[in-house]
Amino acid sequence: MRVVMALTVVALGAGCAHAPKPADPAARAQQLSAEAEQAYAALDFERCAERFRASGEAAGEGPDRAESFYRAAGCASLAGHTDAAMEVLKRAVQGGYYDADHLEYDLELAALHALPAWGGIVAEARANLSKATEPPFPTFTLKGIDAFGSRRVDRETVRRVLGLEVGKPVVHSAAVFKQKEAALREQYHLAFAQLGMTLFFADDLKGSAFVVMDMVDAEDAARLRFLPDPKGHPTDPEGLVARWGEYEQRLQRLQAQGQLAEDSGCKVAHCMGGFGHPELAAFEPEFLEKVPQHLEALTAVLREESDGETRARAAFLLAYAPTAEETVRRLRPFIRDPSGGVRNNVLRVLTATQQAATRPLLDVATVADAVLLPRTGDRNKATYLLTYLLDDLTPEALKAQRAGLIRELGARLVEMSALQTPINRDPAVLVLKQLSGEQYETAEEWRAWLARQPRTDG
Repeated sequence: MRVVMALTVVALGAGCAHAPKPADPAARAQQLSAEAEQAYAALDFERCAERFRASGEAAGEGPDRAESFYRAAGCASLAGHTDAAMEVLKRAVQGGYYDADHLEYDLELAALHALPAWGGIVAEARANLSKATEPPFPTFTLKGIDAFGSRRVDRETVRRVLGLEVGKPVVHSAAVFKQKEAALREQYHLAFAQLGMTLFFADDLKGSAFVVMDMVDAEDAARLRFLPDPKGHPTDPEGLVARWGEYEQRLQRLQAQGQLAEDSGCKVAHCMGGFGHPELAAFEPEFLEKVPQHLEALTAVLREESDGETRARAAFLLAYAPTAEETVRRLRPFIRDPSGGVRNNVLRVLTATQQAATRPLLDVATVADAVLLPRTGDRNKATYLLTYLLDDLTPEALKAQRAGLIRELGARLVEMSALQTPINRDPAVLVLKQLSGEQYETAEEWRAWLARQPRTDG
């Protein structure tokens, strides 16, 4: 069985004969935008709106200016300043902002819908769209909502708190969703609540979005067991981590524009999105040549770097170790990294590496433990990883693991089999089939099967 899947710095010099030259406008705009992003992440919407607006003022005419004004409108709206939000939103569309669907369904702008000028703003954005030279990032339709991990919060409660409607377009808002997560944690006594959104860009589900709220009840807080937060800043060897970041940015832009060939591949088990496009072709030869020379330094980045995004990129680069066994050996200790993004990347590479193998590369207990991690991004990859691992066991070894895995994971897998998001449901069903020898598909059938299994202690 194989299944595809920065701050303003002002120098003040006493007795200086000349005033300092003004900062480069583009650099100033970028700096202000970075400050705005920090405020946004902290839910400081007053400062966020002020900084994004200042960034737009500092930027020259063009899409960056329009985008900064648009982001300022969202923050002003979330701060309760609807008139100010509408004023700066007008400047965004007058400056060329054209992503009309995003604007219309943006949760951050919901408070503006009742204002008289709203319809004209949307119409002007659509007029801009008709003149755009490249398409905006697509808006996706919500096809399903899942609630997972809590005995107190069900799917309908999550839908009501989020205010989303299945069948309608949905736009991700980190700030709004963070507020909703906090509301759920407080109201239902949760140790953890985090929303994830899965977007499908291809095949039958192209244009579909699924939302899952992962939760941990307060009494189950022991599940939130991770490695300590790293505090260091090791050297990026030959700038490889930065180069991977550049690759990701180009890849994501091409993907959003629909310019990425679906059959684009790479020369290792996992490379995120391939290198087939001309803008990407130069990256992989560099990774193939340099990563094997810097395995220790890249592992040090993964182990010691305080910035989670940097660690996550190092995890992807370690897929270019000279052997699958070396990749697994270096990534396995970081399955419980404190950053969800790092865990996601570690498990992605491990999953693809085991998929390409013909013998087990990890022990079953390590992978089973990963299936119990709290986030969807952890759990679905760990469960796919388990399917590939079980597939590579001998029949005798699989038989020896069966009872223990049913006891440890059976209830969790059956719960996952009831989820609406395919990439969360499907791997659970695959593992259940491997362990049971049965071919059931529905959660009801799997619940009945689990109830028939002999109970053992220990």
